[in-house]
Amino acid sequence: LSHSNKESNGTSRPKWRMNRFFGRKKKKAETPKVDLGDVTKGMESRGTEVDQKIAKIEKELRAIKVKIKKTKPGSSSRRVLSNKAKQLIRQRNMYAKNREQLYNQQFNAEQIQFAKDNIDNTKQMVSAMKSAKEDFKQGMKDLNIDEIEDLHDDMDELLEDNEELNEIMGRAYGVPEELDEDELMNELDDLEEEFEEEEEQETEETPDYLVSAASAANNRIERYLIKRSI
Repeated sequence: LSHSNKESNGTSRPKWRMNRFFGRKKKKAETPKVDLGDVTKGMESRGTEVDQKIAKIEKELRAIKVKIKKTKPGSSSRRVLSNKAKQLIRQRNMYAKNREQLYNQQFNAEQIQFAKDNIDNTKQMVSAMKSAKEDFKQGMKDLNIDEIEDLHDDMDELLEDNEELNEIMGRAYGVPEELDEDELMNELDDLEEEFEEEEEQETEETPDYLVSAASAANNRIERYLIKRSI
């Protein structure tokens, strides 16, 4: 009874009855997304078709031109060919205009696609930079600058020890490491005298054209080293 009173007073009506009389509100259909790449490909395909039609018409016009030259002026055949040529020219102009429009539309679509690709590339780059930043921060946490510095110092010391070791192993036996100026001059004077004596001996024993300069120098150096080592 109370339910019927509310309906008679108009204060409350069931929702199903309102839908029954007025109908349900229809949801708006979602507009499908259009891919610019597909649009560009479609324009390119249509442009190719128009180009083929234009090429076909131009081929027919060239053939008609040859036929017109072979017909007499004012003849019915010439008039028929001329009318057909005029019709083909109108078609060609229409297709050429359509092709120009397609060119412009395709160019605009490609520009928009290029700008969109740039935005997508920028987003990917920013995402990659953020990921690299986190990896870098994590990597820095795993590294200890003090330990790296100590390691570097240790490597310097090891390299210095290795260099010193090489110097020790490279020392020549029986040869004085250091000479003062007087000792050095005496050594050079003695060496020069030995060179002169050897040259005189070699000159007396062997003709000049048989003496090898390289072998003579090597012999002098060997004798000098043997003398210093004794």
